[in-house]
Amino acid sequence: MLKEITIILPLHNKGHIIGKTIDQIFNSGLFEKCEVIVIENESTDDSLRKIEKIQKQYLTKLDIKLLKTKKGKGNAIRKAIPEIKYNLCWITGADLPFGFTDLEGAMDDKLSSDVYLGSKSHKDSKLNRKVSRRIYSWVFFWTRRIVLKLKYKDTHGSIIVKSNELQNISNSLEQDGFFIDTEIVFQLDKLGLHIVEIPVTLINDDNLTTVKPLKDGIKMLYQTLKLSIKN
Repeated sequence: MLKEITIILPLHNKGHIIGKTIDQIFNSGLFEKCEVIVIENESTDDSLRKIEKIQKQYLTKLDIKLLKTKKGKGNAIRKAIPEIKYNLCWITGADLPFGFTDLEGAMDDKLSSDVYLGSKSHKDSKLNRKVSRRIYSWVFFWTRRIVLKLKYKDTHGSIIVKSNELQNISNSLEQDGFFIDTEIVFQLDKLGLHIVEIPVTLINDDNLTTVKPLKDGIKMLYQTLKLSIKN
């Protein structure tokens, strides 16, 4: 069991599942103290209303901090970083895609590394992925490898990191959208931290994903080149 942890959950159009996620966190039994930072970023569904209701329901049982930003995962994470209370931070999806398999993997390793990446591309990960998503992942991997010199197979899963290291790079983070994950890993790697990819199991395969692989993929390729030029 962990003594304490801060969980960052960017929330965009996940009103249908955020309640289940909070219930799972509360009932996990994995932490003595837990802070959940939920950042609602201009959802067009009932996400905001749902999380406000959940926050009231858990008022005396779970520390849920609700923040609001403009649309974008990057906006959400950058907003949350200054609010982190505990020494360990876990950034994952509002639908808790891997359940706790990534966190449990880091705990099994006794959290001996500075950073853990819940990696969908790890050879021991358990998930069914469309061929198109595998192709995109392969292209992104080699783009990151060649352009950013990053050896990690998947920088867009989940991130478990010592909070002070995340706060150390906060001023260098600029991304508004999904590319924030790669930017975080890139900046942490530049610090020379020990970063380990761990296997995950896809628990919640949310069919209502907001990701548009082709459109977002082209944008991420552009952002990879831009990040390389700036650094």
